[in-house]
Amino acid sequence: MTGAVSGRPEPESTSTDALRCARDAGRSHDWQACHELLQGLSWDQPIHEAERLDLLADSAWWLGRVEESIDARQAAHGLYESLGEHRRAAMCAVWLYQDHCLRGRPAAGTGWLQRARRALEGDTGCVEYGALLLREAEIAHGQGRLDQAAELAERSRVLGRALASADLEAEALQTLGRVLIDAARPAEGLCHLDEAMLLAVEGRLGPYSTGKVYCSMISACEELGDLRRAAEWTDATATWAARYPLAIFPGICRVHRAVVLDRRGALEEAEREAARACDELLGSHLPNAVSAFAEVGDIRRRLGDLDGAEEAFARAEQLCGRACAGAALLRLAQGHLDQARRIIAGCLADEPPDRLSRARLLPAAVQIAV
Repeated sequence: MTGAVSGRPEPESTSTDALRCARDAGRSHDWQACHELLQGLSWDQPIHEAERLDLLADSAWWLGRVEESIDARQAAHGLYESLGEHRRAAMCAVWLYQDHCLRGRPAAGTGWLQRARRALEGDTGCVEYGALLLREAEIAHGQGRLDQAAELAERSRVLGRALASADLEAEALQTLGRVLIDAARPAEGLCHLDEAMLLAVEGRLGPYSTGKVYCSMISACEELGDLRRAAEWTDATATWAARYPLAIFPGICRVHRAVVLDRRGALEEAEREAARACDELLGSHLPNAVSAFAEVGDIRRRLGDLDGAEEAFARAEQLCGRACAGAALLRLAQGHLDQARRIIAGCLADEPPDRLSRARLLPAAVQIAV
């Protein structure tokens, strides 16, 4: 085992102490300190080096350095796989699926998810398998296969309860809740989300699961038009996010907060929150960065800043490859009716897989038609 601080070998005890400090920093969510400590270490033993790389990937992810996280996680996966640590290799592969998708590389993500399936073949009684089930449920949900998505999420929930994994149980509950909402069972879906939220506010979840449950709940409230509920949970989310100022989730939560402020009529404050979210999410979560830019564009349009709206919508289109409904309303405000019709027709032609997604496009379509 060797250290690599300033290019000079360090005594074994120094490396061991630094690694212990890095683990402590990770447990207390001081990701900056964790990241700095781990960058200055290297280990001869493959298992220790794999653990270092895995923790380095975690710290880089929470700092919004997703590409760096991917590199470290891929190296950790290779070491775990060579050591026969199949569950750890599978969990790395699950994270790599998710992170490649966040960066707009779904084909690479699919390949990593297949590796996770292969690593866990015949090993279905572990948290790692539950995490795999959840990603498969999310894929089925996104493709409109709601019955299959619900079945996969329920299997993960049962497994999480059996293994006493609050994180797995809560994430499964939120996935099941969102699927039920899209299956036109909103009351039942919100009950599942409320149960997941209870685990979060009790402090029984890790930071990732906490953030995922919070953001999913707020997003569901926005989709259903439950502004009171959204405002209540947004305030709770802001309190949580303040505890993790270097985390990826505050940028995502800021988008939701901007939407709530927008609906309350606080447009200028909403624009500031959404603009901050754009900066925070560009290096980490592209789909939510698109949402942030679109929200900025829509707020600026309604404030009469058409040039600023044009800039924001152009950035969103650059990131996702297509114009959004807000851009259609901007063209309407600019007097370009034919362009507005084309954009909104294109949005509707994409055929969102659920009625709620389509319903959010219809007010803009009606306004342009009128």
